[in-house]
Amino acid sequence: MNNNLLPESLEVFEPSTQEFIKSIPATSPEEFLVKIKNAKKKKEYWNNSKPRYRKITLKKFRKAIIKRLEDFIVIISKETGKKKFESLIELYGAVEHLKNTETLINSMFRKKRRNVGTLITKKAWTKLEPMGIAGIISPWNYPLLLTITSVVEAIAAGNVVILKPSEYTPLTTELLKEVWDQSTGEEDVFQVIYGGSDLGSKLVNSNDVDIICFTGSTKIGKIIARDCAKYLKPVILELGGKDPMIICDDTDLNRAVNAALWGGMTNAGQTCISVERIYVDERIKDIFIEKISKKVKQLTAGKSTNCDIGSITTKNGLEKIINQINKVKNMSGIYQGIADDKKGYFYPPTIVVDPNDDSDLMKEETFGPVVSISSFRTIEEVIKKANSVGYGLSASIFTKNKKKATIIAKQLKVGSIAINDVLSHYGIADLPFGGTGLSGFGRVHGKEGIKSFCNLKSYMTNRLQIGDEIWWYSKSKRYYNIIIRFLKFYFG
Repeated sequence: MNNNLLPESLEVFEPSTQEFIKSIPATSPEEFLVKIKNAKKKKEYWNNSKPRYRKITLKKFRKAIIKRLEDFIVIISKETGKKKFESLIELYGAVEHLKNTETLINSMFRKKRRNVGTLITKKAWTKLEPMGIAGIISPWNYPLLLTITSVVEAIAAGNVVILKPSEYTPLTTELLKEVWDQSTGEEDVFQVIYGGSDLGSKLVNSNDVDIICFTGSTKIGKIIARDCAKYLKPVILELGGKDPMIICDDTDLNRAVNAALWGGMTNAGQTCISVERIYVDERIKDIFIEKISKKVKQLTAGKSTNCDIGSITTKNGLEKIINQINKVKNMSGIYQGIADDKKGYFYPPTIVVDPNDDSDLMKEETFGPVVSISSFRTIEEVIKKANSVGYGLSASIFTKNKKKATIIAKQLKVGSIAINDVLSHYGIADLPFGGTGLSGFGRVHGKEGIKSFCNLKSYMTNRLQIGDEIWWYSKSKRYYNIIIRFLKFYFG
């Protein structure tokens, strides 16, 4: 599909078979304006809704999702090409985040007292307030999990939401919206628009939308940041990654091997925090490669339920992977598993040993079942390599030495660190998530995720009111010497 044109419909194909699934009508410019109008009408009502009511609404939503659990698994698997177990894990993460958000709502929206310092006649506090209308643009690789986390955090904060899902995976959102409408009775609080980048641009540039949350590529994220800057509009950007995994010589080698394979290959490597670069201590490099190469050759990608890995979701994604491998295949050691299906967008699980540091494979996000392996001698060297590409989403460190892990972790320019594990930190719903550098800015998940969709308003009032303040014109000269003596006594 050419995203620069206005399509009349989104045609969805199953990437593992290339078979047509369903067509969804695209949102027309006129329909978009109606959605905006509906959101504006609902804005004051939902912005001023009681936190307890928002909690009850989200609880109904969560329970309704669980009732349709099998339906979600089927549709996620069909339109992404991922394995059913991976779709189940995605749904698990989604409802885990939803339930955690529910638990935070009541306490977060109470007023928080602040220290007034020496102004003892005053009383001060802060409160979180919704921004108004939140525009959310979600990706195709986790069409439920990466949609629902931002949507429920925005709704929990008291915002009305307009969501544009990826044009490649609109069916999961269609089901999600159906479940929301049937379970909550708040149809206009959460609205959906369907289309390509042109529609996303309309959402970003709408004067009626108060905040944008985008999850996707760094290239598009930069465009959105530029557009939001024109309006000084707040924006949350969760962008690409090129996550390093650092394996020290004292690690549990078998755990590191298994973690590297799952962290790099799950969802066919189409995870923003996939393990893409492995740096292994040169003293254990040979044995590590021996172990991981044997295991990767046993992995299969295909449609069959016996296969370990599903398909690449988009044709462009598959072509990018192939191009990156073609540029290094004559200069690197390559070990591959099997892709046993010729119809779909399958790529064999692949390990690349010692690719050139300047290659696209090492500098650009691959987003496929491909992991590179390089060696290092010192901690200083591996930190420099890990920080060299500009992405800063996540990283993992494998070592039995807690002190060494802490030293390395402090110097990695990333938003999150997993120690002796991979990817699991994303599943901890209360742990803030987001990146630095080319991986974006802002945080989702936990209290920080809800706060990202809020304005923090400060309040002050008088505890005691005894005439004019001593710094006002009527008194300032009279109290000058008294204030001088107080400052010397109290702060000196």
